[in-house]
Amino acid sequence: MKNAIRILAVLAILFVGCDDNEYEAPFPFSDVGFYTSKGTADDLQINLDDYLSFTDLSQGEESHSWKIESTDVFLEGPIDRTDSILDQFIIEPRVTSSFEKTVHVLFQSSGMKKVRLYNTFNEMVTFKGNRAGEDYEMAAVKKGDLYVIDTTFMVKVYPKLVPVIKVRNGEVTVNHEANDTIYIEAGNTLEFTDLSTIGEPTGRSWNIVKALKPGEEVTENPIVSSSGDSPANIAFNKLGSFRASMNLSRSGQNIPGDFANYVVNAPIRVIPSSKPFELTGDIREQEDETIQVPYNGEFTTFGGQEEFFTVMVNGEAFEIASVGVNVDDATKLDIKLAAPIYRPDVITVSYAGGTIESTDTREALPFTDEPVLMSTVNLIPEAIAGLETGADSWVPFWSNKGIAEYSTEQAATGAYSLKLQIAAGQDNAEAGATFENPIIFEAEKTYVVSYDMYIAPGAVGADGTSSTGLFLLQNWGFQFWNNFAHPVGEWKTHTVDYQSTTPLSQFYLRILPNAEKTTDMTVYYDNFTILEKEVRP
Repeated sequence: MKNAIRILAVLAILFVGCDDNEYEAPFPFSDVGFYTSKGTADDLQINLDDYLSFTDLSQGEESHSWKIESTDVFLEGPIDRTDSILDQFIIEPRVTSSFEKTVHVLFQSSGMKKVRLYNTFNEMVTFKGNRAGEDYEMAAVKKGDLYVIDTTFMVKVYPKLVPVIKVRNGEVTVNHEANDTIYIEAGNTLEFTDLSTIGEPTGRSWNIVKALKPGEEVTENPIVSSSGDSPANIAFNKLGSFRASMNLSRSGQNIPGDFANYVVNAPIRVIPSSKPFELTGDIREQEDETIQVPYNGEFTTFGGQEEFFTVMVNGEAFEIASVGVNVDDATKLDIKLAAPIYRPDVITVSYAGGTIESTDTREALPFTDEPVLMSTVNLIPEAIAGLETGADSWVPFWSNKGIAEYSTEQAATGAYSLKLQIAAGQDNAEAGATFENPIIFEAEKTYVVSYDMYIAPGAVGADGTSSTGLFLLQNWGFQFWNNFAHPVGEWKTHTVDYQSTTPLSQFYLRILPNAEKTTDMTVYYDNFTILEKEVRP
């Protein structure tokens, strides 16, 4: 008996030009092997109305045949890669069996399809392959006087993508397939939901374009809004007529790609809002010291309105350098002051009312002494700082004796906090958080380190005899500590100034008991921050 040999990659040259010539062994020899136009991959996936090539590389077989399902057809090669119309290659009359060494199978229906290769030999053979990174062997099965290798290739055939959507205007689901216009007030949103399942889509993008008048040509990017979400809540702030569409896609490793476009038949008409054009949300200072004022609609371009605004900084009116519409978001006003502002400043903004209007002709309503939320650039990654986006950012330290875990029992903001719990007799409760990229501190700069802390009622040892400390490793010489000397049952922010040039690569937080180790308490921590300290000269 002769052992089978592994298929060499060079055998792929048999596919150059999809040549169907028979291979003749130079001497009697029995061996089994096969190859596909997808290589030796076990996971064969293809689009509907596309084809795969299969080659039997066996030698010395007594018989050989291919078998396909009745919904699929054999193609006559050679087939050029640029050929997109494959019907011309279909072998007529259509059959489900072939005795060629190489076959090209066109899949004309979707689902899991089978392509069967049946070989017989007059001596024992073994196929040696690799599946999911592991070698395996498949020995022939003796049937009568012959040895049989019966192989079935499973092919997943993806159907074409079929877009299905739902559109809601407020609480009403609209008939987006009709010709009836969808009316929406400026500043409101339409909800677009992707309900597509056929073809296993992996993503989509919604596009809103300005509707063109008859004979009008596109002179600029027609897309006025877009989103990849589902559902996608898209705001319409400008008056006019618009069209909506969805690009549905399928992509991924080893997944045959596909694309489909769906255009919403119903036109969209944005009409003036019946709501007042007014301040909405918080006024915020940006990192570049711009004061940003949000309204519930888009502004038209204007100028010369600075005299109608008043900005008070620490009780003093500051000179305004400019007021204008934000270039990226026309629902926001940008106010720039002539003098710098600093994080500890207390700032308010007032608008007395001028000639500022929305794009749907509403007049901007005035407001008085609205506070400004100052910019805070936290150097700590959000997953560690607020504990909301990384369930494994904080972990028990290697020497922890108590409980260290995420908790939803208490939170200063958001839903999560870090819980440390120490029981009587325990040496500590410890947690750590490692930074993916160390924080680099600059010499001559002062930083403010802070965190919020909550001591649960019933704590034993919260009388100044126990302590908690936060280390900024690798600076073992710095410990931001306190002795729990604040009221239990309420959140309190603790802050300290910090100067160092030692990179911060890890937080180490702990609770230490009193000398008698009778400390028994549960403490929650939240909102860790490190900010550059700013002081008004």
